[in-house]
Amino acid sequence: MSFQVELLERDALEVLGLVQSMKNNFAPISKIPSDVFSLIPGYFTGRDVDENLITMTHVCRGWRELLIAHSSLWARLDCKNADKTRVYIERSKSAPLDLILFEFRDTTYLEDAFLSVIPYISRLKSLTIVGAMDLLQNLTPHISCPLPLLRELEIHLTCDPAPGFDNALFNGDFPSLCSLHLAGSITYLPWNNLSKLTTFKLSSVSEGKISITQLLDFFEDAHHLRDITLNESIPTLSDAPPGRVVSLPCLESLVIDSDVVHSILLNHLSIPAGASLIQEFAFQGDKSPLLDFLPKTLDNLGNILTITSVNLCLDDAEKHVKLGGPSGRLYIHDHWMNQDEGASLIQLDRRILRSLSCFVLSGTQRLAVTTYNNLPFILALDPIQNPSKHAPCPELKELILYVKDLKSFNIKELTSMTKERASAGRKLSLITFVGLGELVPGEKVFKLKEYVTRVDYKVGEKPPRWDVAPGDRDD
Repeated sequence: MSFQVELLERDALEVLGLVQSMKNNFAPISKIPSDVFSLIPGYFTGRDVDENLITMTHVCRGWRELLIAHSSLWARLDCKNADKTRVYIERSKSAPLDLILFEFRDTTYLEDAFLSVIPYISRLKSLTIVGAMDLLQNLTPHISCPLPLLRELEIHLTCDPAPGFDNALFNGDFPSLCSLHLAGSITYLPWNNLSKLTTFKLSSVSEGKISITQLLDFFEDAHHLRDITLNESIPTLSDAPPGRVVSLPCLESLVIDSDVVHSILLNHLSIPAGASLIQEFAFQGDKSPLLDFLPKTLDNLGNILTITSVNLCLDDAEKHVKLGGPSGRLYIHDHWMNQDEGASLIQLDRRILRSLSCFVLSGTQRLAVTTYNNLPFILALDPIQNPSKHAPCPELKELILYVKDLKSFNIKELTSMTKERASAGRKLSLITFVGLGELVPGEKVFKLKEYVTRVDYKVGEKPPRWDVAPGDRDD
């Protein structure tokens, strides 16, 4: 009798499970196509990615079957738990793997978990290694083999000075590598077979660990590079012949960040039209820093053949210069400390514009300027003050002025400048005031209309973000 009761209970549970499954099928979320639903976990971010994925598999039978069948969801391995790693490998089937190995602070991978990955190492699509040099040395015997699927590689060694490691890693052959990030570490560049590499980032490499020649050799082999970032990783001296210039025909963005102002590498690179050159430095001095950031010959800078926009952001400590045009962008920004305490901002403005005369500014139609602490706007645009044919921005049409924390504002000099331009046949079509607040009565501003076609008076609005968005290719 008890046996029959058990059978009835089992049948009842199966029926209840079937009813619940059918009920779930009628839920609104179940109307999402399975191929779309399986993409949802791919948008999880942060430390709880795995936890959220596992939680979804326990919602119902349908979700569990659908998610487990989607092999790419289980391809991210961190080797923090041996059982979890083996389950993920099983569920990933033949999908390319993403392996992240940390040995830093409270995050450490487990060796036995990593060993279970070794038989499938050829399936690696991306690899991230963060830890001390010992970590890389321990891993090298297991990954000194070709990785035909590897597309992304990041090695971040937390030791100082930056150590070098053997080029034999991965057999030195990267037929599919698209992105390479080395932080606190360096190899004996170049590697072989870098024809697909498009993104390269080198960070925190101390002086003497890499040479200009090594970088140039690497760039020649990786001739499809589009994005290059060099953060505190450029030698201050060049060992390359003065006449050696490497072309980067596919380059879209080159970012150089260093505490030392120099143009050592730029003397050997040809920057193509359309590219953005971004330079971030700390600078001290009372002269315009522009020429110190540029190569000896401007022939290398094909990205600024034509300049239609000049944007300046100037305050107590930071000076941002941005040149833009149809042929590309040039950004120079960071801390420029003025040692001449008696120098006013207007003098600094004029120094910057005079140094810009090395470029072809005759076609410049837009100038955006910010100032700070009750100092006057840029006035070096007067045709009377600049009678030479090399006067900056003779074709200027639009002027944007943004003021923050200003205690007073003298509009006389600005009026004088616009009047001089108008009398010389170079009348501005638009002046835009942004963030001026109630500092200057609107009627005084609009008196400029006698010399300017249109005045746009935007009280209290935020400025255009030209000074904080170096990756933005729009003006």
